[in-house]
Amino acid sequence: MRKLILACLLLIVILSGCISNYYGAGWDFYNQGQTEKAIQYFEEKGTTAECPNCLCKIYSDIGEYEKAIKNCEYAVNSWRPVTLTGYSDIDRMLRDNMTTKDKSFWVNRLVDAYSKTGQKERALETWKRYTTIDIPNDSNTFVTLAYHYVENKQYDEAIVAAKRAIELKSDNAVAYNNLGTAYGMKKQYDEAFKALKKAIEIDPKMFNPYDWMGRFLMEQNAYNEAIEAYKKVVELAPNNPANLFNLANTYRLMGKYDNAIETINKAIALQTFTGIGSPMAIESGYPVVKGVWEKSPAKKADILAGDKIIKIDGKSTKDWNIEKVVQTVRGTAGSKVVLTVERKGEEKIEKTITRETIITKEAALSFGLRSLAYRYKGSLEAALTDAEKAYSLDSSNDYARLSLGAAYLDRGQYDESIKLLSQIKYSATARLLEATTFAKQGKTKLAVNSYFSIMDAYSEEELSSKNIPQTNDRMALLQIFKPIVKEHRDKAKSFELKGQYKEALSELSEALKIADETEAQEMQENIFSMIRKNPLLAEVPEDARKYALRGEVLLKEGNFEQAAAEFKKAIQIAPYAARLYYNTALINAELKKYPEAIRNMKIYLNAAPDAPDARAAKDEIIKWEFMMEKGK
Repeated sequence: MRKLILACLLLIVILSGCISNYYGAGWDFYNQGQTEKAIQYFEEKGTTAECPNCLCKIYSDIGEYEKAIKNCEYAVNSWRPVTLTGYSDIDRMLRDNMTTKDKSFWVNRLVDAYSKTGQKERALETWKRYTTIDIPNDSNTFVTLAYHYVENKQYDEAIVAAKRAIELKSDNAVAYNNLGTAYGMKKQYDEAFKALKKAIEIDPKMFNPYDWMGRFLMEQNAYNEAIEAYKKVVELAPNNPANLFNLANTYRLMGKYDNAIETINKAIALQTFTGIGSPMAIESGYPVVKGVWEKSPAKKADILAGDKIIKIDGKSTKDWNIEKVVQTVRGTAGSKVVLTVERKGEEKIEKTITRETIITKEAALSFGLRSLAYRYKGSLEAALTDAEKAYSLDSSNDYARLSLGAAYLDRGQYDESIKLLSQIKYSATARLLEATTFAKQGKTKLAVNSYFSIMDAYSEEELSSKNIPQTNDRMALLQIFKPIVKEHRDKAKSFELKGQYKEALSELSEALKIADETEAQEMQENIFSMIRKNPLLAEVPEDARKYALRGEVLLKEGNFEQAAAEFKKAIQIAPYAARLYYNTALINAELKKYPEAIRNMKIYLNAAPDAPDARAAKDEIIKWEFMMEKGK
């Protein structure tokens, strides 16, 4: 069959005179940088010139992934290993057709196209099929499979795939990195750190394991250890602004604002340059414009995406690498550069562009963080300036919104603050500032409800006292709430004196939702004192009982995070029900959140000091304290 195919191919060559009459003309267009002409040729010529492999490569190269998919699917499904024939024309056709001995080239293109169009499950299944059927004994394909499982949040499957990669190649550092990532995403931190440290041992120059270690340490509020991990990331990859951001943000959360500002300044420096504001890539031997930034010199000069730059300052750019292109285009602010542009349907164009200092859109994150550092340091004018800069660079960036919302709050521009903060969907700090803004406006009910939603939605880790700026925001809000807390406590005292204990408990329960730690402890003493005098008051109301039962079901299923959330809701409704604190303590211990477990167990013992299991509860506290000492 192969000989028959080659004979047919050879006959086509003989009859047509040259391969370019078959489909080579289309590929020649592409090699010359005439991408649209190449696509048009392949799409319009029909079966005599159809080249799905070519279109797969072209469409994925230019980012038209929807169109790439059907052609890449064909390339993968029709792939066969090819042996060159010795006939130069046929060999060229095979190469131009992008037929390759390595099927992974096409699978990668297809998987990438699926991922870029949001079809992560199809991407995963495609790579899984390729890994298990085509090359089941290749370590690196299992590494990639583990990566796709992590992307799809299938962490158990990712662990299996990463372990298989390690079985096939015991010194595969990336496999250990992916294994550690999967464990960490499951919050199995001991296993995560063990795998990540092994990755570092194998490849000390790989920064990814340190980056993941920093993230997982942050999740545990181990800021000092996270700092050391992020410092190592920056040491290994000093020119990556994202790495500098993570380090600066950790400093900020620790209240080390000067360190945060010093670090983020380095990121801003990397995101600032003098040039024309037009990213380029090398295609078919020439630099091609891939995009044009708004308000940039390139935009002002009417440079368009897809423009092929054939000369810079009169010098041909044929076969230049991207480093040479960037170095030549950049220069001092105010100086000029002349680009000779080749554009479809037009003669060659010369564009004289004046270079400017440009700050990238991505710097919005950096300016937003620096604004927050200035704010908590007390430099409110600097905070406003940076926040406005962040928002001007990218108004959709959450750090830009947060920093400007905070700056508006500080300036008394409450409506503008709420408008920005409300756009941030998941941020405890945004909710705290939002509640504070409502309180400043005198919208007490909205402020209280907003704060209550924070306590309901966020874990103790997310509201950790180690997060210095967030703790300051929380304390500032609770200070505003003090008159409301006092009002509830006064009513409770009045009801208690009248013997209306249920009403007194109700008032104290409301006060607890917005009280600081000192007041909360005082009120808990009051509540438990009433319960001990009147045990019948301890009956759990139906709505709290519902949450507790839901928590018990989740606990049996091993879903400790959700179980803890359900018991937390039950406690907010019935803070006098001692058993709820006991169960919450045990769940937090399962999650290795020992400080929270100890806090809840101590509340339980305070509520029920004579309980039959009081001694056992005290023993659990001793064990948890020891686990904390061991760093477990």
